[in-house]
Amino acid sequence: MSHSESRNPVSPLPTDLARNLPLGDLLALGPYLHADITPEELLRELAETLHRVVPSPMVYVRLRHPDTDVLEAAACVGVPDELQEYLKKTPVAPTFYQSLLQPQFRVGDSFLIPAGQNIPYEPDIAQYTTGSDATKQPWYQSDMLLVPLRSRGDRLLGVIYIVIAEVQAFTFVNIQVLEAFVRQAALALENVRLADRGARLLAKEQLLAQLGRDVSSTLELDIILERAITRLELAFNSASIALLDAPGLLRIAAAVGDINRETGAARIRQGEGIVGSVAEYGQPYFSNNTANNLTDHLLNPATDVAIALGGRLSRACSYISVPLLSGGKVIGTINVGNEATNAFSYEDVDLLEAIAAQISGPVNSALLYQESRRLAEQVQRRADQLTVLNTLARIATATLNMEQMLTEVTEQIQRGFGYDHVELYLVDESTKEIIRQAQSGRYPSAVVSYRQHISMGILGRTVRTGQTQRIDDVLLDPEYLAIDRPNMRSELCVPIVAGGRVLGLLNLETEAVAAFTNEDVNVLHTATDILAGATENARLYQRSQEAAVLEERNRLARELHDSVTQQLFSMTLTSQAARAHMEKNPQRAAAQLERLQETSAAALAEMRALIFQLRPPALSNQGLVTGLQQHIAALSRREGLHIELSTSGDERLARGYEQALYRIVQEALNNVVKHAQATTVRVLLEFKPEQMQICVSDNGQGFDPHTRQSGDDRHLGLISMRERAAEIGGSMELHSTPGQGTEVIVTVARNNSS
Repeated sequence: MSHSESRNPVSPLPTDLARNLPLGDLLALGPYLHADITPEELLRELAETLHRVVPSPMVYVRLRHPDTDVLEAAACVGVPDELQEYLKKTPVAPTFYQSLLQPQFRVGDSFLIPAGQNIPYEPDIAQYTTGSDATKQPWYQSDMLLVPLRSRGDRLLGVIYIVIAEVQAFTFVNIQVLEAFVRQAALALENVRLADRGARLLAKEQLLAQLGRDVSSTLELDIILERAITRLELAFNSASIALLDAPGLLRIAAAVGDINRETGAARIRQGEGIVGSVAEYGQPYFSNNTANNLTDHLLNPATDVAIALGGRLSRACSYISVPLLSGGKVIGTINVGNEATNAFSYEDVDLLEAIAAQISGPVNSALLYQESRRLAEQVQRRADQLTVLNTLARIATATLNMEQMLTEVTEQIQRGFGYDHVELYLVDESTKEIIRQAQSGRYPSAVVSYRQHISMGILGRTVRTGQTQRIDDVLLDPEYLAIDRPNMRSELCVPIVAGGRVLGLLNLETEAVAAFTNEDVNVLHTATDILAGATENARLYQRSQEAAVLEERNRLARELHDSVTQQLFSMTLTSQAARAHMEKNPQRAAAQLERLQETSAAALAEMRALIFQLRPPALSNQGLVTGLQQHIAALSRREGLHIELSTSGDERLARGYEQALYRIVQEALNNVVKHAQATTVRVLLEFKPEQMQICVSDNGQGFDPHTRQSGDDRHLGLISMRERAAEIGGSMELHSTPGQGTEVIVTVARNNSS
């Protein structure tokens, strides 16, 4: 008894099956190797042919997945839509398929499963039925022929499922003819797959070659990422590249489509989620069903799948993430996703790893170039900052005029550092107010001299706390006062502190949010340190000037009291006496009037001498030397001193310094007259291109410069001379010994601005 007879004792089948099989089509399947056809199209044609000539109410083909070995529905003919949808979304596991291949059902290389065996051909298929309403029955109760699709090496490529309407038509011979047809179809399928694989490999090589050319021709990171993303979009449709932005943090550096603000600002922690774990361990991740695989992983892609794909996909069911490695170190990841399950294969993983290997070197080089350029810019920026700070220091020490110094410093800070708007305030301790002294920038205030109590606003808070206030968004600070600039958003307030006291503050404002950085804070701290010393010096100088004015007033008061006032009092008494003797003793009255005339002439001479000391006319009209000559001549006549004046060099070199030099000589001679008890004084003026020098020496009684007698105003005169010398950038030396006279030397260095 034959094998077919032992397993299927039915009446003989019609012998026209072989005639019905399209042998022309059978022979034509081979050339599909060179035809423009996909495996799915080939299998569809195979299923339609079998559905037409067997005949069969339903034919479908399952192909073996090369990576997972599951059998997936690839072509369906005559299958109801509902059942077809079920077949496509439900792959058959190898173990389930093997359970159907029982020896008693074997016919040649195929398996004919009778309906009476009550064996489901698909998992969970019981709810599906076949036949008309009158003859409905569970689908798995139909006879089913399973015909394997095998490669040249007898490797299973897939299975053809044929629902049998008339089992009598399937004799052993007819099944053998059918298997021959299917074998030829399997060879054609294998050829098409090989051609498809060859085309994919060629496309991969071309992609990698083009990508290599694209990314190796530049060191600009943005260009490299843009070109890589363009190639990834062609291969995978959706993709992103994440780079390590800071230790332990990744950012989405590029993605298919625009990166929205939220995604661009997001950071993925290394070790968390799919992307973070790939970056942590340096191993690729691949899943064709992320929802099912979550329970098998320590990963939690739900938090970063959408982020890693640049926000383009709301959900990625299939997902690949591979590390970007350079020198054995992870510098980032490449990530692709697809909304469908089973969208990728291991070939895609290999391709993505090849792309990662292709771009990791250029990306790392671009990162190093970017870092070197950042460091160079940082060094240059620091050098520029130091240049500005040096300029600030020069401005701050070049003048003791407070108003001029503050205005120039404010303008230099604004222009030198490129800030939008800078203001400088000083604190009035008597009124507890801050007063704007200078401003420079794009937003000048209409209020010329703005005042504000220190209890108000961010400015007041800076003074009260003595701490820098950096406000990223002033609209969120309840203490902010808009004044006349309502569009400001960022503010940086830095106090000017000296000796523990807040002297003032620098205030910077701009319309951008979060515009100021720690670097701005640090450089402005240095600027305010310079300002603190300069401001304190200017204040001390102002006070010394006020003290000098007061001392000059006191000296004039003493001079007036000792000379003019006494003479005016004497004139008053003499005039009264003359009036009393006018009638009784005219001769006596005439003598008193003559005395009155002499006294008034002396008072007038004294007054003219004092006025001459305040502003000698010859100084402004005829120069320093002539002014000193006139002053020395008048002083010699009045005091009986022998004063020698000698000069050397070009007097014009003293232009701009005349007033200060005249006052220094005048004060030195006053000290000689009052304290030295000298008979001879020598005054020497030397004018050189690089410096000027004054030397005043006498043969008087001298003194000990290190001691100060009570009531002695000699030291006040010396202080005045030192201050006047310092005003013009000079210095003073004093040499004196008791009994050996005194020498005062003042040296002033000339500069280009003089």
